Amino acid sequence: MDQSFGIHWFRRDLRVAGNRGLSKNWKRNKGRVVGLFCFDKKFLGREDFSVHRFQFFMETLKELQSELREMGSDLFFIDVGPEVGFDKILKDLPNPPSLITWGQDYEPYARARDKKMQDFFKSKNIETFVARDHLLIEPHELGKKDRPDETYQVYSPFARRWLDLFQDDSIQKRVQQERAGIEYLKSRLNKKCEIRFNLTWADLLPDFPDPTKVLQSYLIENRKRVKINLPKAGSLQAFQELQSFTKRLDHYQSKRDIPSVKGTSGFSIFLKNGSLTIPQIIYYLKLQAYKKKSSSQDSFFSELIWREFYYHILYHHPHVETQSFLSQYENLRWENNNTWFEAWKSGQTGFPIVDAGMRQLQETGWMHNRVRMIVASFLTKDLLIDWRWGEKYFMETLLDGDLAPNNGGWQWAASTGCDPQPYFRIFNPWSQSSKFDPKGEYIKSYLPELADLSPKELHAPVLGNKNYPEPIVDHKEQRLKALEIYKATRKS
Repeated sequence: MDQSFGIHWFRRDLRVAGNRGLSKNWKRNKGRVVGLFCFDKKFLGREDFSVHRFQFFMETLKELQSELREMGSDLFFIDVGPEVGFDKILKDLPNPPSLITWGQDYEPYARARDKKMQDFFKSKNIETFVARDHLLIEPHELGKKDRPDETYQVYSPFARRWLDLFQDDSIQKRVQQERAGIEYLKSRLNKKCEIRFNLTWADLLPDFPDPTKVLQSYLIENRKRVKINLPKAGSLQAFQELQSFTKRLDHYQSKRDIPSVKGTSGFSIFLKNGSLTIPQIIYYLKLQAYKKKSSSQDSFFSELIWREFYYHILYHHPHVETQSFLSQYENLRWENNNTWFEAWKSGQTGFPIVDAGMRQLQETGWMHNRVRMIVASFLTKDLLIDWRWGEKYFMETLLDGDLAPNNGGWQWAASTGCDPQPYFRIFNPWSQSSKFDPKGEYIKSYLPELADLSPKELHAPVLGNKNYPEPIVDHKEQRLKALEIYKATRKS
């Protein structure tokens, strides 16, 4: 009897559908594959750790474990990092696995961890396979057309090159490979899913502890600190959101910047943990290469490419995690007024569109993308506070907090990043408010104390309202000061 089996190490690829690493392991071991997840204390101890995002992540893990069990497999949780965890598991197993697989990650910490783990498994003579996962085109695959060893630092030429590669047969094959995963999700949605695995942890380690015990402990303890209502988690929920978005896609271009309506996709919380991937989205929506963003589909596709762009930047320029991409702006003379920062965090700046966004973040763990740009510009250009303060706060509070796009977005707003908003283009919160929330519907939904104000009153400094603060700064004055600071830094 063949006793070979495999282990898939889950990290941020929390799905069965379209999971290339898991699929390769399944084929190699004829369905004898089990999953493993390690609660790494280094990750849990990060300064930008988010209670709410962690809870949503664990709810996703819970859904994944249920899914694997329905299919004849299982997911085991270890309360230590991967090196200690795998070492213990390998010592307890009756024989070593024939293959250990996992999905590629591009963050600096993850890359260092994975290199260490590959060396560890090599020392144990265990074969490994690292699968391309949440990106369609990986950073090492996309260089300049005439100089392949050089990478793009500006979005537009990156996007053109990305779209050129997208039309290659090899990349189109990757897109078409998502068909099986999508069909599987359709079957699950119709409750017609068949058993595809034939191995559980109980089969391997009959006397080992309950595979769910560690997860349940974290779920119960962390839930005590959760202060918002979490959305439903898991790959099936992500797929339903994808189906729902098809009805809104044609209006994406006209509605994506209006925070009072559901005009964006809402995929980011699922993309963060791998319940959904960019290749799956492209396949399901049948997105095609474009020359100009002439339609809603093109505009949405462009946003997916922006996401890949920021991953490529982080991969090739890992210093951006803590430093400005543009070195000339690393020593900007930020004022870093802590009182103003606390007002910004709590939605008490006296600028309604800014405060509505920050309160939406507090109440839901999410913020509309247009408003993210507004509040980021306000923090860096009006309050003259270091972008790293805002980036860290977003990571602490966002359900979709993801290093590459979050860092890229903040550095874009602060004009310190790759292909940034030019430093002299500074969002006017009043005109942004008037343009994208003309009737004040979004503002009033999060600032009920301003419910009686007319739109005209909402889009100008609110004075004399006992329930709402006056603006903490003068936008015109702060704009001039910001220009002086940036100019001085460029000259030095």
